[in-house]
Amino acid sequence: MYRASWLIWFPLLCCLLGGCIERYYPEGEEFKSGTLVVIAHIDNSGGPQSIYVSRSTSQEYPKKDPVAGCYVEIEDVEGASFPFEEDVPGEYTGIPDDRFLKEGEEYRLLLETPDGARYESDFEKLHPAPAIDALYWKKEELPTSEPEKTMEGIRFYMDFEIEKDSGRYLRWHLVETYEMHNPEYESTEVYDTDRRFKPIPPEIDWSTCWITNQVPEIFTMDLGNVEGDTYREMPLNFVSNEGQRLKYRYSLKVRQFALSPSAYWYWDGLKNNVQSNGGLFDSQPSLTPGNICNVNDENEIVIGYFSVSGISERRIFVSDVPDLRIIPVQDFCEPAGLPFSFSRLSRAFLPYYIATLEIDGVNRRGNVSLECIDCSEHNNSTHVVPDFW
Repeated sequence: MYRASWLIWFPLLCCLLGGCIERYYPEGEEFKSGTLVVIAHIDNSGGPQSIYVSRSTSQEYPKKDPVAGCYVEIEDVEGASFPFEEDVPGEYTGIPDDRFLKEGEEYRLLLETPDGARYESDFEKLHPAPAIDALYWKKEELPTSEPEKTMEGIRFYMDFEIEKDSGRYLRWHLVETYEMHNPEYESTEVYDTDRRFKPIPPEIDWSTCWITNQVPEIFTMDLGNVEGDTYREMPLNFVSNEGQRLKYRYSLKVRQFALSPSAYWYWDGLKNNVQSNGGLFDSQPSLTPGNICNVNDENEIVIGYFSVSGISERRIFVSDVPDLRIIPVQDFCEPAGLPFSFSRLSRAFLPYYIATLEIDGVNRRGNVSLECIDCSEHNNSTHVVPDFW
């Protein structure tokens, strides 16, 4: 579930957001759909790296449109290259190690689509990333639309070193993982296509899962006017007390990237676009070229950016926040009504999952969705305990 959701969300998000180095307002649907979208942010972590190639679709009816069959590689200034192999349609994966990706060196993206069109990026320098000294949280309250009401939760902060060799431009990418539980039903069963009531098969009977999400906020900083050798209390994301994110156990992974000046302006522009529009999908952002162009057609618009970055990482775990009251959200997993006649149920509604749950001292029996039986069906969810947990 997690992999599939990520492949859909990430190219679509970047397609919609584009960038903001200079605003470009296309006229006509031909510019809104079919535009090449390339997401290629490479770091020196030593792990698998992915480059995503897709076509933008109508912003009114967006969908994923990957471009399969491309030739993708990154090249250094001496002409040495590292190829990326297609893993799934539109995703090209490789593991460039420190023998190829070296701090202080410059790299560019080379891409050829199945129709023979060739694209290349500007050269980008790989800057070393400073170390993250500390990652911590503080309990906070935020104002809401209701003057006398606040939202409780925690905000994360970090301290990091300021190193002259790392350059002055930084970006942070945050990933959250939290444990979630489905309701503890008194009983569960399924009315299947054979028109019989049966126990839930063990392969879909999962009540505890772990959900991983990309934190949508974009964090950047220009250290040009910062004095000293350490920056303290850099504010990061806020996690409210609503729902299950802080109920059991929560983990935040922070990845810190050192950027080139042009990459910084690209990401900082994205951040400003998101903030000015009120959210990721609250309005229709402008399409903006990045640093990738068609070798034979400089007028073609290409959305996306290629960058190489040094990286440092840190992870924190949170559980049992003192004096924080967890507010449950309305649970769609409470059993709903049952049909008048199961035998007359259309096959389109089968299998039909049934659960019994005690609510206010009374057992309620009714229909529930598959996600309430198998928690791995939730978006970005898995029933396998993460290796870092």
